[in-house]
Amino acid sequence: MEIQMNSIYTEGEIVESNERYTIYAKPSRPLAYDANKWIYHQMPDPLTLKADMLQQQVMHQNIGAAHLQFEFPENVKPKPSMMQFLRAQGFQLGCLELYVIEANMLRQLKGKPIRMTRVTTNHVEDFLQVASPLNLPYGEDYDAEFRDAVRKHIELGERPLNYYVAYLDDQPVGILNLIEKEGTVEIDGFAVAEQYRGQGIGSSMQAKVGEIAGKRPVILVADAEDTAKEMYIKQGYTYVSFQYSALKEHIDAHPSGSADLHI
Repeated sequence: MEIQMNSIYTEGEIVESNERYTIYAKPSRPLAYDANKWIYHQMPDPLTLKADMLQQQVMHQNIGAAHLQFEFPENVKPKPSMMQFLRAQGFQLGCLELYVIEANMLRQLKGKPIRMTRVTTNHVEDFLQVASPLNLPYGEDYDAEFRDAVRKHIELGERPLNYYVAYLDDQPVGILNLIEKEGTVEIDGFAVAEQYRGQGIGSSMQAKVGEIAGKRPVILVADAEDTAKEMYIKQGYTYVSFQYSALKEHIDAHPSGSADLHI
């Protein structure tokens, strides 16, 4: 199968999809940027983007979201004029890169002897013990929303996303999300507790993912500016593609006309 950015899991539900874009939304998680966004299939011009910004703002305010997020077509870099326009509107620009590795290569990674367990109601508090400190930079409200979402997800047994927690000497030290599909296994939300970093725990966790994946390739996305991607390359991951995005945080909850977007 061909691996592309659209192989990556999005938590939100598709509420509209056409030749121009796909709209994702998750009213139960308004503070989760990635669950409430638009993905363009064609690069918009500034005039079209202005109209889309206003439409998305209304849609997001209706579910209590206070951000705007757009992702642009895979392997298409916005023109300098578009980037300048977005920055003038208060957007932060980002770029994600997609990587893939064969599961048998992951299984060869060495590190600390850990135990990694799929999270059930018996392990959820251990998972959250690692996750909550990582969430705090996004605010206490975000962390509370995240904790509620994780508990609900586990209670309902929803798929294809599963949460995993890694233990070292019975102490929870790392977490990740696995999205298992027929043709791929995706690593998401991969983190090691700060005090346990640099000890090979991340490598051990990825080796466990290789065992779970079997013969399926393992995929993940990394920030193009993040040093973590250098680690993935050293571990044997292969670069596939890139995708630019634009995020505007903290839009006015009660805008007057289009003033909040400075149009």
